[in-house]
Amino acid sequence: MSRPHTAPSRALWPSLVRRAAAGLVPVLALALTGCGGSSSDAAGAETETGEPFEESPLPTIGLGSDLGAISGSTELRSIDTGEVDSIVMIGDSITVGATPHLEERFAAMGFDDVAISAQNSKRIGMSFGDNASGADIASFVAAAREGDPAHTLWVIALGTNDAGQYDGSDEVATVVDEVLAAVPTEAPVIWIDTYFEDRLDGSEMVNAAIEQQLRERGNATIGRWSVIAPSDGVLVSDGVHTTDGGAVVFADLVATTVADFLQ
Repeated sequence: MSRPHTAPSRALWPSLVRRAAAGLVPVLALALTGCGGSSSDAAGAETETGEPFEESPLPTIGLGSDLGAISGSTELRSIDTGEVDSIVMIGDSITVGATPHLEERFAAMGFDDVAISAQNSKRIGMSFGDNASGADIASFVAAAREGDPAHTLWVIALGTNDAGQYDGSDEVATVVDEVLAAVPTEAPVIWIDTYFEDRLDGSEMVNAAIEQQLRERGNATIGRWSVIAPSDGVLVSDGVHTTDGGAVVFADLVATTVADFLQ
């Protein structure tokens, strides 16, 4: 299956990236519960980066709690992020809807260098019109950024628009690798997986390919949106896009995964 690629021009870049504002803001309570296990544990396996894939805890929404809160009592606040001092995030319409909440959470954690590139219908490896693929966006951003690549955390939230679009997992793995190949080898990576109620098989295929390729790469983990997206009140009737409260849940999941991964 051929996939056209059109690199975004610099003229388009202001519309593709939003920078988060600095300063601390209040956020909702977050906690990490459970354990994201897998039958194919890659601990100790050789990876491209030399750093292992890390299992991310599985968050749950507390029964009876506000929709915008993840169960527990650990408050999100400024964290010790080690050498990481900036974040690049690439996403689709789900990220678009959650961007204000993401900006607040990243700022509260102490990040004042945040670039979020999100656009409706964005695909992992296919560009169309002025909607550059995630792979092309990653290539553009990586080429434009200065400084030590190890100091930038990459958060990828793509796959929704790819569910059900491929004949097999190998095809999905190929486009996932196009994104990962564009990200500097030294950079840590979080990929937020996908959920599409009417395309569950396609979603599972995409998520399996993402996890497999991240395990091979190393220095990475997955934020498991597929676990909490089906919860009552998170998505609108199309089974894909978030309600207002669901956008907060998505931002909380991202922030929780970032905080856990970096610490």
